[in-house]
Amino acid sequence: MEAKDFIINVGPNGTFRPSGSYQTLPEHIDAIFQCYETDKVKKISIYFHGGLVNEKNGMKTSFKMGKHIVDAGQTPLCFVWETGLMEIVSANLTKITDTSLFNKIIKILVGKLSEKLGFELPEGHRTYDFSTNTHIESELFNPIPFESYNQEKLIATNKGVETITLLDNNETDLIRSLEGDFSNLIQADPDFTNAIANTKLTINSDKHEQAARGIISIEMFVKRVAIIAFRVIKRFINKRDHDFYPTIVEEILRELYIAELGAWVWNNMKVKASDMWKDNQNLSGLNLFAGRYLLDKLIDYTKKNNDIEINLIGHSAGSIAICNLLNTTSNIYPQLVYNKIAFMAPACRIDLFNNEAVMNKNRFKHFRMFTMNNQFETNDCLVPYFYTHSLLYLISGILEDEGKEFDGYILGLERHIQGTYPYDSAQELINTNEFLFEASTKRIAFSKTDSNAPDGLKTKSISHGGFDDDNETIKSIKYFLNET
Repeated sequence: MEAKDFIINVGPNGTFRPSGSYQTLPEHIDAIFQCYETDKVKKISIYFHGGLVNEKNGMKTSFKMGKHIVDAGQTPLCFVWETGLMEIVSANLTKITDTSLFNKIIKILVGKLSEKLGFELPEGHRTYDFSTNTHIESELFNPIPFESYNQEKLIATNKGVETITLLDNNETDLIRSLEGDFSNLIQADPDFTNAIANTKLTINSDKHEQAARGIISIEMFVKRVAIIAFRVIKRFINKRDHDFYPTIVEEILRELYIAELGAWVWNNMKVKASDMWKDNQNLSGLNLFAGRYLLDKLIDYTKKNNDIEINLIGHSAGSIAICNLLNTTSNIYPQLVYNKIAFMAPACRIDLFNNEAVMNKNRFKHFRMFTMNNQFETNDCLVPYFYTHSLLYLISGILEDEGKEFDGYILGLERHIQGTYPYDSAQELINTNEFLFEASTKRIAFSKTDSNAPDGLKTKSISHGGFDDDNETIKSIKYFLNET
């Protein structure tokens, strides 16, 4: 197969405009459907790659998945939409962590929050200056720092609840107390105060403030660090944390580095996943929206041939594009009902999935999802030494809504879909849990499955990006596509 025969490369703003080395044109899609007519194609499976990849890797993945789809007896269509999220975020995270100021912040927060939350530092390391604390230093040199510091450890030691109840119940008093603690720690370290005085920061704005990048005062910096600590404590109290070290990192990024992180990249990718389906009325040429052009052709083809089967497969952020496709299809031609939808480690929000799939099950016939259990999700280290959980955790913790939301509900995270506290009250969580775990529907498989798992429900991937390379997952999707 040549790329033009099955790959749709979506350009800027979801259009056909060029942005890389490979460009899809409207006439390429015309030619695809002319071949469908000639070959009397009956079964089409459309694949959307995830949010990690650039054009080159998206093309590579499309050729790989295209072959798998052909092996399953289907005709492939693969969308490449040039997101490149991982490259940008990883590069920006590395720049942030290389600064002396960031490392100073990490050390005082780890030291003080260990004390506040009940994660006791080893004997002899509890009262030292956190900036020279050898235990903290050694942990930060581990690829996964403070790996065992989590809610389970607090429960096992009976320290979490006891320690947290000793904190000030009044939020204002607790923040003021934290400000005093951090002021003493920061003012006593000349290197720290010097780093603050020479580093431009983008302060996360409150609703009555205007965000701005620049040098801030020591007093303002202390206030911000206290707010970071308070948010970490509150997330632990409410059991909405992402474990000790990742939660601290998330809250530092949210408060002081959100502009530098590149959270806008994730938002832009979500916009593109929606824009590609916009109406093409009064548009022409390269300004046409690529997804909608394909969808209109697909609808025309099904109108001429009423026995066409169309399946959708999405990895990671590909699930977002599919949810938007379901919405657009329903609005313009509800008679088109997709046959099967398969998600791998979906990065879509649960409210989006609830609205477009769970509450509108008439839009498709069958659904199946493959994702990691929480143990593998937390062990999937995105950036060693710095962000030690998976990409889905980073999306949930900091990328959603450009940093304005924490612990956003993401479909691929087991913790959000199991229906247990504190994820058992929001209606979209209840609906999604009931849908995924409905008896006898075989809608979900958690990696790693054991050897006794039924055919079509086996998966072995232990990394977010690994599902489309995992033989068991691919075999399961092929089986699912042909399952009666």
